Amino acid sequence: MHAPDFSDIFLAWLVFLASLGFRADSHLHPPATLEAIAAVEQEIGFALPDDLRGLYLKADGQKDPFEIRDPSPGTLVMPFFGGYDFVPLERALSEYRNWMEVYEEGGAGSDASFHDMVTVRSGDPVHREYWRPGWFPFAVDGGGNAYAVDLSPAPGGQYGQVILIGSDEDERRVLAPSLGAFLLKASRLQNPRIERAPPEDHSPWASFDAETGR
Repeated sequence: MHAPDFSDIFLAWLVFLASLGFRADSHLHPPATLEAIAAVEQEIGFALPDDLRGLYLKADGQKDPFEIRDPSPGTLVMPFFGGYDFVPLERALSEYRNWMEVYEEGGAGSDASFHDMVTVRSGDPVHREYWRPGWFPFAVDGGGNAYAVDLSPAPGGQYGQVILIGSDEDERRVLAPSLGAFLLKASRLQNPRIERAPPEDHSPWASFDAETGR
């Protein structure tokens, strides 16, 4: 049995989001170019995994959900990844540069204290580090946390596995072995709990937890 093609997974994810009231296809940016993707790969020194490349070739991130007042043809607007906005490639690279600056100031070399507060979920093949080169953030929340593809996995890990990083996240976890697998699992969520903006905000914004465990 062949693994699902990423295009099929992407379409299934759009259908799932539409079932929640978010017509994501109407709130995505036009695709990134191959040249833009290649420039990012050259700067970071890692090749993006095929499924993340495929995602950016379908859309270069999403429009800011907080700036959208008309959710039509849906009824809600959401972060593309439940609680994490799908960011344009340029912003993803900017986020990577910011993390690299933090790493170079406090985490490069043998400064173990930079990583002291970090733990790893039992059994997850991810490095016990606050951040390391090769962790490329493609989706962010409003608090400095991100979903990242791990391009420098620990022994037993998979290139391109999806991990959770951020200033509020002291436990490193592998959410899925790939972006495609993450979306496939998340698209099978049953009755996810939808968090809506307060009524007084008159905003169609909403979110949900797309993390599905192992």
